[in-house]
Amino acid sequence: MVTRRIILRTALALAVTVAGVLGYLDVHGDFQRWSDNSALDGACDGLLDRDVVRGVLGSGEVEVHDRGDGDLVAKCQVDVDGGGSAEVSVLDTASVAGSRDSLYRANLSDVVSVPVGHGWSGLFGADMEDPKDSFDSPTEHATTSLVLDCVESSQVDGLSVTVRTKLRDATLDNPANRPQYARIATSTAARVSEKLGCGAKIGKDVRRLGLPVSEDEYEPLRTAGGTCSGIPTARGVSVATETDRGGAPYEICRLADADVSTRYILSARFGPYAQEAYADYQERSYGEGMPSPDIPSQQRDADGPVSWSTAKCPDGVALFTLQAAGDRGVDRKDTAESPGFAYERAALGAFAERSAEAHRCSAPAAL
Repeated sequence: MVTRRIILRTALALAVTVAGVLGYLDVHGDFQRWSDNSALDGACDGLLDRDVVRGVLGSGEVEVHDRGDGDLVAKCQVDVDGGGSAEVSVLDTASVAGSRDSLYRANLSDVVSVPVGHGWSGLFGADMEDPKDSFDSPTEHATTSLVLDCVESSQVDGLSVTVRTKLRDATLDNPANRPQYARIATSTAARVSEKLGCGAKIGKDVRRLGLPVSEDEYEPLRTAGGTCSGIPTARGVSVATETDRGGAPYEICRLADADVSTRYILSARFGPYAQEAYADYQERSYGEGMPSPDIPSQQRDADGPVSWSTAKCPDGVALFTLQAAGDRGVDRKDTAESPGFAYERAALGAFAERSAEAHRCSAPAAL
């Protein structure tokens, strides 16, 4: 009997201990979930959709860093243990001309961003982050940046929502993964527009995204069908690197020779991207002969870095530029002689005409 009582007491004590541990774990789990949900609900001043963030970054423990400063409406970073991370920034586009917080655009010498499309005015780009350990592979990040054009009755002219996302075990080379990278940006943009009284037209769900274009992706200029379409060929200009148009606020066309050495870079900027470019040219000591909304067009001279044209658009004065290789950081090898200013005028004219038409702008100013 004594032995039996001892066994019963031991079993009872063990059961109480197990119940206590399970109760602790249950309470702890509930607390962690509450803590994570609270952190996500408060991130970026409550502008994130918690369910979307969870669906994209994973179900692990959450760490949030709010970093709002400068002219930003909000800025934060969300890291999920065992999952992904996202850096989110919301900018009032009225401040871009004098702000230290720049609008997003992919590096011209690296990867060219592609349009988000689906009714959104935005860009989708990628970059690689070098690993801290030399034995690890570089980390792939994708950036989705959207521009919201607010209604006239709003106290805000426009907003920019930019999200830089890193996902675990999800490569951009797989088309099925790419829409995931845009979900936090689109959901945040919809929420920002509503909460800040912007009233912008919101795009549709992004179900398909193109792959950002590498600088070494070339095609014959004569068959170009995107941002380089309609531009004539010339001696030393026969190869193009381009993207689709798709309503992007910032467009690029790179022209090269048969040896794929860059000859010209053509750019189109709309809305806040144009505002920022005008301010950048005029206020950062690039000198005279630089683009201005007050000068409709100008052909560069032999020493000038850029030719430009402008057009009136629903979201302001658009800017179209042609930059010759070898000027301001555009690398090129010594190749055939320049095709001449007449060709440059024709190339910029064709580029600007098609870009302006796609954005419902007036005809660009003639050079």
